[in-house]
Order: sequence, then C-alpha cells, then structure tokens
Amino acid sequence: MSVGDPSGWPVLRFLRLAVAMSFSVSAISTDDTKNHLLMKEKMMQLGGTLVLNPQEQQANEKLMAFKTAEMTEAMKTLIFPPSMHFFQAKHLIERSQVFNILRIMPKGAALHLHDFGIVSTDWLVKNVTYRPHCHICFTPRGTMQFRFARPTPPTPKARECSKWILLEDYRKQVPNATEFDESLLRSFTLVTQHPEVTYPTQNAVWSKFQIIFFTISGLVHYAPVFRDYVFRSMEEFWEDNVLFMEIRAMLQPVSPAGLPA
Repeated sequence: MSVGDPSGWPVLRFLRLAVAMSFSVSAISTDDTKNHLLMKEKMMQLGGTLVLNPQEQQANEKLMAFKTAEMTEAMKTLIFPPSMHFFQAKHLIERSQVFNILRIMPKGAALHLHDFGIVSTDWLVKNVTYRPHCHICFTPRGTMQFRFARPTPPTPKARECSKWILLEDYRKQVPNATEFDESLLRSFTLVTQHPEVTYPTQNAVWSKFQIIFFTISGLVHYAPVFRDYVFRSMEEFWEDNVLFMEIRAMLQPVSPAGLPA
C-alpha cells in the first residue's frame, strides 16, 4: 500500500498530524524556555526576590496607575520628558506625580557628589551672597569672582579682575537687584533654554562647568559658609530621603572667620 493511492490517505493524514504536533510541541517548549529566562532575569533584578505584602501591592498598583496615566497623556500631547534634554524637561519632571512619589521614597545613596554642586543655587544666592563682607569682582571674560574679606581686598591686576566691591554696595548701584540675583543664578548653573546651541561641543560644556565651580569656590572657601554649606547639603538630600552621601572633594584651605584681606 503506497501513500499516493487512495488507500494510503489515512497514513498521510497521520503523518501530517504528527508533523503538526511536533511543531506545536516545539513552539510550546520555546515559549516556556523564553518565559523561564525572562522570569529568571526579573528575579536577578534589585528587589526581584521580594514578596510584597497586601499594602505594598496596593501602593505599587497606585504608582503604576499614575505611571500609565502619564504615559497615556504623553502619547496624546507628544510631550514625553524622558525623550527631551534634561534642561528642557526638568520643569515637567518636577510636576510629575510619579516623580514626587519617588522623591519622598527612601533612597540608598547618592555617590560621587562634587563638592561645589551639592547645594541648590537658590540657597547660594539668597543666603550666602547676602552675608556681610562678601565682595565681588568681574573678570575680562565676563565671569565673576567672590571673596569674603574685611577690609576690602587690594585691587587685583587688570588682566585678572576688576577692583573688589562689597556686594551689598553693588546691589544698591544696579538698577534692579532682583534681576541681578537672577543673573547670579544663571551664572551658577549649566541650565539654559537652548543647550544644543549654548553647548555645541563637550569642551564647551566642560569649560562652563569649570567656570561655575571656580566661581562658587570663592563663596564656599570661607569657614562659616563652608560649615553651613555642608550642613545645608545634608538637609537637602535628607529632604529627598537620601540615606547616604559620598562627597568627592579636594581638601582646599578655607578662610577663617577672622576674614583676612
């Protein structure tokens, strides 16, 4: 009996069924293997072996609901902060419910923090630059330098900086002290509306980064400010529920409270 003649049709049907079952079993086996690998990888993630209690499950469901809602809104408006430059997305991120929930959640550590970048620029301007005996001068490049001293320090060389002036007196001379303070804020940060234009190369952003740190150093390298600065940094990270800080700093000398010129 050959498979080709009518009497062989039952055999042909059987062979077809066997081949189909073979492919089906192979597909199931592949899916199982894939799912097993995905689950194994998930278990290797941080917290992957934790079992949530009912309250934690409820909190996770609410958090995921907020996340889903924000993703849905982003697809409607085409405004998706993770796809934007951080400088342009920062104000959107700060309005995010997910971000504000994460902000109050405990965090393990903040590592490799630069010493001149650990405190908000608002605090530097509104607190430190309003302290007595704070002086300012302007370099030929248009940048600023600060120094705490009493009496006023000697005038630097012209190629280095303009004469030192008490910041309290300088604020009285400018047409608008509020606008001046806003200019200080801009000089203490890399943030700009058009980062791709302001910083066309890595060298450009690195140069501005170094200028900012050099400018801030004149404020921080005064002992009373230095103590308050470090304490304020811990306060700000505590407000973000960061439990551990690792500060990267050079052991630079600080001026004592006696304010030498």
